[in-house]
Amino acid sequence: MNLKKIFIFMMVGICLFQLPVANAKNNSAKNIQTKITTEKIEKSMINSIRFSKASDKVRVVFDINADTKYDVKQQPNGDIMVDFSEPINKQYLSGINVNDDTVPFLEVYSDDKTSCVVIKVTDNSAFDMGELNNPRRLYIDVQKDYEYSITKELEPGLTQISYYSKKSGVKQHAQLVEVSPKYFKFVPALGGGDKMAKNTVSAMSDYVNAAVAENASYFGSGKELYGVTKIAGDLVSSMYLTRTGFGVLADGTPYIGDVSYSGIVQSKNGDVYVSGLNGTRTSDSVMLYNQYYGKSTGTDNSGIEYVVKDNKIVKINSGNSLLRPGEIVVSATGNGKNILSGLNVGDDLVVNQILNTPWDSATDILGAGPRLVKNGQVDITSSIEQIGPDVTGARAPRTAVGILKNGNVLFAVLDGRQAHSKGMMLDEFARFLIGMEVVDAVNFDGGGSSELVIGGKIVNSPSDGMERPVATALTAVRR
Repeated sequence: MNLKKIFIFMMVGICLFQLPVANAKNNSAKNIQTKITTEKIEKSMINSIRFSKASDKVRVVFDINADTKYDVKQQPNGDIMVDFSEPINKQYLSGINVNDDTVPFLEVYSDDKTSCVVIKVTDNSAFDMGELNNPRRLYIDVQKDYEYSITKELEPGLTQISYYSKKSGVKQHAQLVEVSPKYFKFVPALGGGDKMAKNTVSAMSDYVNAAVAENASYFGSGKELYGVTKIAGDLVSSMYLTRTGFGVLADGTPYIGDVSYSGIVQSKNGDVYVSGLNGTRTSDSVMLYNQYYGKSTGTDNSGIEYVVKDNKIVKINSGNSLLRPGEIVVSATGNGKNILSGLNVGDDLVVNQILNTPWDSATDILGAGPRLVKNGQVDITSSIEQIGPDVTGARAPRTAVGILKNGNVLFAVLDGRQAHSKGMMLDEFARFLIGMEVVDAVNFDGGGSSELVIGGKIVNSPSDGMERPVATALTAVRR
């Protein structure tokens, strides 16, 4: 037995030996020891949890001891979990009602050694944390206002951005995709595939095997498209007003700018101005039709129709002419009919459709409007483009396409008219896009039409609760 063990044995023997003799004294020592032990237990327990509510945040405060250890983590559902190395006073085990829209409740779990508090958070809100001294306290501030984005690279040249915000109680949620022209080409898609019709964005995405697709043009109750549309060099629709469009120039560069259309038909009897392309013929108009409109013009027999190929009349009908590739039909009523009457098969009939520069050489165009951003600044052109209050008058779901500083293209769809996302006014939407580093942007059709599809799947929440059939989509197709 070594000297240390002998010394301990001797000290224990002495204490045991003295206990019967000094009973009163040892009882007193026992009481003192009990008091010390009790104080130690109380000091190693978290005895106080409190909270305060302000307009911008909810603060939760824990009174902790000098040696308290803790770990704070936000869970995928937004809740904040706080683990402590010590138990929590039993009075809190039933939980704490905060009764706030952002933080409604605190859940408390504890055993004799450790504890956990779950701060229930409704909006995936951001939080700050820190310590206060004298006495030592841990505080967690859950922000009522927040703004953040989650970025995910889907494949080379394709990055998805999920945006969330809550400002002054108003929530917004947007889905965006940044697309590189190096890897993708931008293709307008029609609801009927190769014909004008209405269909869902997901269906149009499938037509062209798109990586990304979003709704684009305004449209009427029939086949009408309200805006200039051009696909692979062919004009599909026109607009009598100058409005903003997105497209691809002859050199492959994405471009946003004003699009104007005019048309004139030249004949030996005189010239007539074109009312439009692939629209509804009225009682006094000259409407042009091509293969994108459908199988035939669908007109009645009140007018006169010249089927033209290579600037020569190949057939004359009174209405409902068949539409074939390589041919265009000049359908005239009223004054235009009177001027063109008397022309025969084989006569020259020259159809000129003119777009402003640089659109005249563009391969693809989707016209909508108004412009939202120009040269990195808010530039709302709704009054100039005669776009009415149904588009401009309230917060709503929005769709846009923008060109970024780095030359990439941003597909953007904002949810609206729902609890998780209010929607934006046009100027709010423009500022939001500028915050995403957009330098030029054009507004597309919004409201219940707003939809974004990635890889064939809908990634936003259309306000109708389902996909709305629309006329066109802008798609990104792999090169």
